[in-house]
Amino acid sequence: MHPHGCDGFNPVTNVGLSSVKPMQPSAILFIDGSNFYHGLKEINELHGTENFKNLFKLLEQKYNLKQIYFYDAIKNSQKEPQAYANQQKFHENLKMVSDKLRIRSRKLKYLVELDERKITEAGEAVGIVDSCKYKLKKFLYKLGLIKITKEKGVDILLVTDAVQVAQKKEASTIVLLSGDADFVPLINLLRSYGILCVNLHLYKGSANELRIACDEHILIYFDENGLNLKY
Repeated sequence: MHPHGCDGFNPVTNVGLSSVKPMQPSAILFIDGSNFYHGLKEINELHGTENFKNLFKLLEQKYNLKQIYFYDAIKNSQKEPQAYANQQKFHENLKMVSDKLRIRSRKLKYLVELDERKITEAGEAVGIVDSCKYKLKKFLYKLGLIKITKEKGVDILLVTDAVQVAQKKEASTIVLLSGDADFVPLINLLRSYGILCVNLHLYKGSANELRIACDEHILIYFDENGLNLKY
């Protein structure tokens, strides 16, 4: 006989054991902010903080989210004043979405200084006609032949934080929102600590290598109701 009576019925509480909701695994979410932003932008699904509200709500149906870390490289207020102001406003709005969220950042490094004068001079030097010179900068960006900024310092910050969380056993699960295969060595290390690793990702721009390295992966997709998750 079952220790609590027939069919899992507990005579003390009058509750069927099969109806008891299983305990949610504890989890900490790490968000590669730039990677997620560019992925959303590419599929035209940028909706401010609305995506994050829906994302956290859905994840909390499966996990006991103990902490959320959002990583971003801070733009230079002198070089990009409007972009810097927009970024700061977004960060403030994001903090209001969840009291569990913490923004982790480093200053964005600028590797190349391009201005209209340099672009014009370069166009003249190679014989590009005047009507096409203004498209030169966009052309180089589009082909990926130049990289203006570098955000590796933010990636290292994420790695350091995740390792500390794993060493302290602050949660049983680490959920990494990123499609970047550079994080595969981190995942391998976290798993060696006995941490369950979950890759949360968009379909586009998701590295297969990263998904395979994790114990599980969750797809972020969009339907008529907005952001949704497929386990």
